Amino acid sequence: MTPEQELKELISDWREQVDRLPIWSAGEDRLHALMSSALEIRASAARNGVAFPQFSWDALLDFLLSWHFKHPIGQGPCREDDVSTAVHAAMTAMRLEPLSAALRAGAYRVRKTGGVKFRVSYKWDMGLEVADMYLERQATPTSLEEPTTGELEWASKQSRDRLNQFFPPEDVIAATMERTSRAVQAWRDVHQDPPLADDTDLGEGLTVGVMAKVLAALMAMAELGEMAHSTARARGTTLQHTTEEAIVEWLSRLCDDLPRELAIQAVRRLMAGPGKSLRTSLLIPHRGIITVLPLVMFPRAIDAIVLRTAASDPARYGPIGKRQGERAKVWGRWLASIPGVKVTEGAKVRSSGGRTAGDLDVVAIDPISRKGLVLEIKWPIDALTLSETSKTDQTIMLASSQLGKVRNSLRAGDVRVKLPPDWPEFDEIDWVWGVGTPQQLTPQPLPEPDMFATSFRYVSRLRSVDSLSNLIEVLRNPIVPALGKHYRIGNVTIPLQQRYSVRIEVLECKEGDWSPVMYP
Repeated sequence: MTPEQELKELISDWREQVDRLPIWSAGEDRLHALMSSALEIRASAARNGVAFPQFSWDALLDFLLSWHFKHPIGQGPCREDDVSTAVHAAMTAMRLEPLSAALRAGAYRVRKTGGVKFRVSYKWDMGLEVADMYLERQATPTSLEEPTTGELEWASKQSRDRLNQFFPPEDVIAATMERTSRAVQAWRDVHQDPPLADDTDLGEGLTVGVMAKVLAALMAMAELGEMAHSTARARGTTLQHTTEEAIVEWLSRLCDDLPRELAIQAVRRLMAGPGKSLRTSLLIPHRGIITVLPLVMFPRAIDAIVLRTAASDPARYGPIGKRQGERAKVWGRWLASIPGVKVTEGAKVRSSGGRTAGDLDVVAIDPISRKGLVLEIKWPIDALTLSETSKTDQTIMLASSQLGKVRNSLRAGDVRVKLPPDWPEFDEIDWVWGVGTPQQLTPQPLPEPDMFATSFRYVSRLRSVDSLSNLIEVLRNPIVPALGKHYRIGNVTIPLQQRYSVRIEVLECKEGDWSPVMYP
């Protein structure tokens, strides 16, 4: 057995141990106990002036909630030690599960020393991964409004026993709703890909615009509840509990007289449950009461959230997939803005007998330099979880193989592509081939030789793209953050199975900013 195979087996054994934790025999009280225990760690750190900017509190809660819904409710007592053990297991999962995913993708080399020590190091150049980390960090509004004086004055007068029964006066809630609505719009605007139109149909009468208002209303509810908690010492550490009826009433009142039926549909789409990630589930059902997540846990990728809540039902995905395809047309418009470039989309590829053999999503040429670019465009809903990120990487690999087959057939003369009549012949162009996504870059080598993968978020940040030749050069040799200057490779050690240790290389971005520039 290789060290990599042994490590994978140990991680699998660890998962089985998690499934056998005593907490899963506890009764219904375990859910609230798990959430409160996880947030108490954050509150304690904040009270002591300790910040963990890179720590993903929503990931921690996501593991705990997914495990809770995986295991049937038991009959036993909910012991504090059992809760603490589960929370620490979730912290371990935050390291082990990404490691497991990377091992499956072949991203790491694994060595073993001393019989019990694993050393895990990167196999690929991680420059593109770091570039993605910087671009994601930049997709944040520069400034969000703080609560008004009126909101703060109202919150200061609330007593603890009224925390979950409050309903602020009209002027207070109007101010909060206006502020959170602007925050939702600000988060939508920072994404480089085109935002979804408000009238985008999400099925059952819901639209993107309606769901954006619902999220703003829930943010208002969470923030006011948090502000009103007289003993809260840190933002993002207070759980608010209420009934579904109260949330529906709240939404109907705040969202331009949203019909009750639509408010109920929106609430149920945002409800956590088996197989649903916390990234898209902001409401946690528990014994007839709904827990609203703290404000710090609320989603930032607003459009991706509303799409995934709708696409969870395959019957609703058809119209959503079509609108995603429409968004992908931004590639053609952007390429056409480069001086001297001609673009066509959906170029048909046919056999000598006229049978359709596929199409080329986006084709761009410079007739003067005789340079050409062919892109296979994939526009999945933005990844919000580790598994979704892995699926996007798999999509990129499959797209590369798919495009490679078409390229080989064209080179062999088995098929022909129909280009606009005023273009040069296909064989007269020096072609470059690649895969384009909305946001995600991948450091993983593609299965097809001499082919690249890039994202619209990346290319739209390039400056002074004055020719197709220059763009092609960057796509072939991407501008990425420099090791030592913009990031370093550190190490973190994880104990495993009480006997083993796993030292993993991790990427650490330095302070400051980075952006791809055409002429560094």
